[in-house]
Amino acid sequence: MFLSSYLIRSISMHNFILTFSFILITLLASAKEVVIEGMAPECDGKSITVFIISDYISEKRELLQTVEISAKGEFRLNVDIAETRVIILSINRVEGLIYAEPGQIYHVSFPSVKTAEVKKFDRTQVEISFENAPAADLNVLIRNFNADFISFINSHYYDFAISEYSGSGSYLKAIGAKIQESDLYKTTGKVDSSKHTSANVFSQVLDDFSNEIEKKYSPYSDNVFFDDYITYSLAELELMAGKKRMAFYCDYFMSKSLLLQNPAYMRCFDIFYNNFLTNQSREKQASIAKAVNVERSADRLNEIFDGDSTVLSSQIRTLSVIKGLNEIYYNKNFTRVAIEQTLNSVNERSKELRSIAVNVLSELKKCNEGWKLEDFTLVDQDEQKWRLSEHDDTPTYFLFFASWNSTALKEMQILKNLKEKYGKQIHFVAINMDDDYETFKKYMQEHKDQKFTYLYAAGDPLLTEKFKVRAIPHALMIDDTGLVMYSFTRKPSEGIQMEFDKMVQISNQKQQGPKTWKEKN
Repeated sequence: MFLSSYLIRSISMHNFILTFSFILITLLASAKEVVIEGMAPECDGKSITVFIISDYISEKRELLQTVEISAKGEFRLNVDIAETRVIILSINRVEGLIYAEPGQIYHVSFPSVKTAEVKKFDRTQVEISFENAPAADLNVLIRNFNADFISFINSHYYDFAISEYSGSGSYLKAIGAKIQESDLYKTTGKVDSSKHTSANVFSQVLDDFSNEIEKKYSPYSDNVFFDDYITYSLAELELMAGKKRMAFYCDYFMSKSLLLQNPAYMRCFDIFYNNFLTNQSREKQASIAKAVNVERSADRLNEIFDGDSTVLSSQIRTLSVIKGLNEIYYNKNFTRVAIEQTLNSVNERSKELRSIAVNVLSELKKCNEGWKLEDFTLVDQDEQKWRLSEHDDTPTYFLFFASWNSTALKEMQILKNLKEKYGKQIHFVAINMDDDYETFKKYMQEHKDQKFTYLYAAGDPLLTEKFKVRAIPHALMIDDTGLVMYSFTRKPSEGIQMEFDKMVQISNQKQQGPKTWKEKN
């Protein structure tokens, strides 16, 4: 019996290795190089970084490459991709998008970071210029289509406002009496807006627009990514206008491939399956709560929706469940531990969906209590490399600040006093978020009384993701094993010294050792 079990496990492992090797070889064989070269005015000496989004549910970023911009403002990037992907180019959190197709070369110009209307700390979106791009280039096509799409939305804003994402036909029927009493389009005098509120009339408007788009872009329909981008952007309009859910599902999701890397498809999916686990009947809601909080089973959640006509596809159903679990993480009707275990139980045959579940779980748990802070390397005040894994043997308090942020500067003043009191037991690290190193150096010179370990954040493009920084000032504390100590770390002005006092007390007790019976008495 033992031998049989051993053989089965050995064969299974052998098959897994063969399958994994085959997938890896296939991916490597199909991946092609993309070259992006161009100019970034006034950015000499800075770094330009390439990211991709792993998936559009977790929105986890993957770093592909970082290169230094030359003294002339030139850069050249080389990345390998197996399918068309949205690539993010970033310089000091100023970002532009490229729709990159395998095997293509792109000549681009990054707008001047100094003249761009840069949002401090937040990511600033800019438009990258393409040099000599042909009319059939995917970036040109999508920009032209987006302009048409936005123009249509702006022209029919009130039509969409009436629909309210609730389904034009059913919504108008439910509030028919109110529509007769009040006119949303009234300006002066009494105006009949029945033509605006008629679902049939507006449906015709959508059909006319779709026909115009199809005619305009039909010469480029052989570009599958672009064709899908148009299809699901127009589908979003149908959804906004109130198309019945079952009909919508049949037209756009049933028996269709998952287009996980197409942003138009995923945006449409996001709207259609919004609040998937909470927007259900009371009876089904009870079953969902039990499946998550008690059974903690993704398979059980899938079973609950077996008869749902809008998730007949097992892959769509699983993806909807993953998205739904991500949405309810802060819902008080569900426990976070239960949600985490339910996500971890996703065992779909599709490795892509399993990967999305893992990404969602990772992003939700990141920087919670007990999370192992990811390693990073930055430059310190002495322009030496500072690596976390070489300094994680002491409880460490990190504070993110910038010289332009007055609130952060006040926190730094309070932190100075805490450093003087607790510096022997706790390591204090101040991470600077200024856009250039010279500004950072100037701050250190002007604040020599603040004797922290200073680090400059620009050395790791994923640093804010690793610390889950959403705004500054931001604080995080790890213990002497590198684990995050608190899901919410107090800033100096919020009373973090209370936690410091507890740590010092526990540390002193450990050093003193257990008391004898005489000492206790």
